[in-house]
Order: sequence, then structure tokens, then C-alpha cells
Amino acid sequence: MKESEFSYKWEKEKPVYEAWGRFVLKKITQALINNGEKLDCFLKIPPVCRVKDDKSLMDKAFYRGDKNYDDPYEQIEDKVGIRFVVLLLKDIKEICSIIQEIPCWNYDICKNFDEDKRKSPLIFTYQSIHYILRPKTELVSGDIAIPAGTPCEVQIRTLLQHAHAELTHDAIYKSKRVVKAEVHRTVAKSMALIETTDGFFSDVVHLLNHGPLEEYNIVDRINGLYYSITGIKPVPQKSSIVIWDTFENLISADLIDNIHDVLKKTDGLSEIIKERYSKNLFYQQSVILFVYWMLKKKKRRLLSDWPLSKNILELLAGDLGINIFDD
Repeated sequence: MKESEFSYKWEKEKPVYEAWGRFVLKKITQALINNGEKLDCFLKIPPVCRVKDDKSLMDKAFYRGDKNYDDPYEQIEDKVGIRFVVLLLKDIKEICSIIQEIPCWNYDICKNFDEDKRKSPLIFTYQSIHYILRPKTELVSGDIAIPAGTPCEVQIRTLLQHAHAELTHDAIYKSKRVVKAEVHRTVAKSMALIETTDGFFSDVVHLLNHGPLEEYNIVDRINGLYYSITGIKPVPQKSSIVIWDTFENLISADLIDNIHDVLKKTDGLSEIIKERYSKNLFYQQSVILFVYWMLKKKKRRLLSDWPLSKNILELLAGDLGINIFDD
């Protein structure tokens, strides 16, 4: 194919690639939302589909000495691409699972650093997962028909991998000069550090997000109990986290049932909570039910370790007709 033919075909089909990229992006992001992910938190850089620059595409097709294409138009698979940047390696796996489960396309993994590590465990090199996605059959997006087999490249990286790539990729891996051995070694050491740091980050996230509160689904269950009692949705605040953390060793599988049993024997709490809901933020939090239970069953421990103002306890104790200063 001559350059003029290549250029003509690209100009004609560019809208198709743009439509395919937007379709892929929408499918993956919607699946993340369906998984319960908040995109502005889960994705560290807003993803967009990018169609390859005309000059860059022509250069890659006809002037790159490291490329020997028989049919450059068909063989270049990144004419449109999308990059997802997440925090941790485990987040990459979530997007990979989504890509592999969506039935309307075929996928090829053209770069997988997990596989690279298995084959060469002592080598630390440029990391990213790359997929090429192609529709199984013709699709229509908007008013544009997307033929079966149209490629779209999807890259998935962690934020650390992305920072490394932004710093070094153009300078080293696309360099036209011979790169000295010490440069490669320095880059390899930085990749080893990235893997180590990701492990530390993953440990921190696990420690912060896994414990009896999560194991027994306490927050969701006590939110449900609060709503069933008051008919109002609770509004959590940071103070509730402090309380749960302080009394974590009291959390058990039957805690919510125990709280419910105590509340059933206490008249008027529902009306008190509703009456004070708009006047006092603490009454808007479902953790108030846990504090009521502790006032009834664990008062001495509650008074000993209570992390907030004692004025709150005095107010809640009054709701129960309890004097917190009694032994």
C-alpha cells in the first residue's frame, strides 16, 4: 500500500475508529460502575479514547526502521487506544476481568507483565498490560457502523507504572540512540522499586479495609437496622469510624442481633432519634444504636474508653433514663 492510499483510507475510516474507541470506553467504565466502583476514585487519571495522530501513524507505517510491515494499515493495531490508570495491581485485575467477560468483542493480550515475570523472574522491565479488542460482529454506535475485527488497544497501568512510563518510555524505549547499560540498570532498579512499593501499598489498603467491621458487614447491617427503626437513612460521619475503631474487639457476628434485642426492650428511642435528627449530627449516624447498646450492656467499658466528648454520652444516657455516673 502506498502512502497516498494509506492516508486516504485512514481519513475515510478515522470516524469508525473514534466510534469504536468511545464504545469500548463506555462499556468498560459502565461495568466498573456496575461493580460498585466510583470512577473518580478508582481511576486515577480520567480515561479517554485517543485516535493516533496522522503524522505519527504515517511515520510508524512507513519510516520506522524497527517495523517491517507487509500490510501496515492492517498490522498497526493501536490506531485508536484507551489507557486506564489505577492505584494498585489488584485494580488492574478487575479491569482485566471486565474486558475478558464482555461478550461483544474478542481480545488478545499483547503484553502481560505477569507472564513476563514468570518467564524472566530476574528481569525488571517496562510494565503495562495491553489488550487488542475487536468486535466479533459488525456493531453500530450512534450512526456509525463498526466492522468486525476493527482493533482498539487498551492499556492498563498502576499510577506508579504510569509515572515510570511517562518519565522513561519516550527517552529510552523509543530512543534512536544506543542506550548505555547503566541507564538500563537504573531503569530496572526503579521498576523493582515500583513492584516493592505496590506490595507495601496493597498491605496498607488491606489493613485499613479488612477487620471484623468488614468481615461481619456491620456498617451495612446497622444502617439497615437504623432505617427499619426510624424510616430515615443514616448519614455517616468520621466520628463513627473513631467509635468503631475504639471498640473493635467488641464486634462479632451476632452484634447487630444483640443490639436489636436491646432496642426492642427500650421504648421511645425511635421517636427520640427522629425528633433530634435535624438538630444533632450524632443522631443521624447509625452508630448511635451501638452506643445505646453499650450504655445498656458495656457501660463501664464505654465510659473508660469513650473517644469523643462525654457530653454526647450524657445526652444518650438521658434518652435511656441512665445516669452514667452511677456504678
